[in-house]
Amino acid sequence: MLVLVAGSAAADEPKRPIDIKPAIDKLDVYKDDVGNVLVTPKPLAMKDDLDKWVFYGDGKTMYQQRIIGTGVAGDKLDWAIWSPRVRGLQMAQVSNDTQGAEVRCRTGENGSQKLVPVPAEKAKAILTRAKFLPPLWERQAHFLARDDDGVYFYVDVLREEYGGKGHRVFIGKKGALKQQTMTNIVSDSAGEIYATKTGELKIISGTDGKAYWKKGGKKTDLVQLEPAQNRYVIYRELGIYGTLGVVCDDQ
Repeated sequence: MLVLVAGSAAADEPKRPIDIKPAIDKLDVYKDDVGNVLVTPKPLAMKDDLDKWVFYGDGKTMYQQRIIGTGVAGDKLDWAIWSPRVRGLQMAQVSNDTQGAEVRCRTGENGSQKLVPVPAEKAKAILTRAKFLPPLWERQAHFLARDDDGVYFYVDVLREEYGGKGHRVFIGKKGALKQQTMTNIVSDSAGEIYATKTGELKIISGTDGKAYWKKGGKKTDLVQLEPAQNRYVIYRELGIYGTLGVVCDDQ
């Protein structure tokens, strides 16, 4: 399995820490059942920026979560969080109210877990000593396809806030994809061409667009797969990525 360090081809500058001092007294600290730490706003403690203060990590390095949606109902706060390794869900779900917090990582009766409050002194130590950083993962899926033999062809790019470029191509069967050495990239109204040392991945634009892999004189038609509908395949089963720094990552 090829494991890539998060952000390995992203911006060279290190992530700048986020100053949480203005909000420390308004934050709760919990642990999940794999021993990681979740920080969220306390119920009824703040009205604005509720999606800014949700962090997850090992208690020493905490990563801000990408919040898809935030809900408030009385003393209950809910967050929908980008977490592509959840099972059967569009995203992870975290809630916090005056009775405690929980996280949902999969569907079904056992999909939710109650979080354990961290004792006050330990919570204070985490909030004052840990590094609080922007989201760890800087990439997003761009293209996914496979041939009739189960060989996958995958392209990822930097997220828009990091420039939206840095295309990478991976080819192989599940758990054994390898990053290809790029020699040229073409992108225009007709489609995209990713030329590598081993062959060319061609994607034709349009509603009836096709994709194929060309190696030497052989051309292999590919079945295109919608990345959003194959999040779990991409982020778990392909075996490309290491930790994403998000809730439910190891569930």
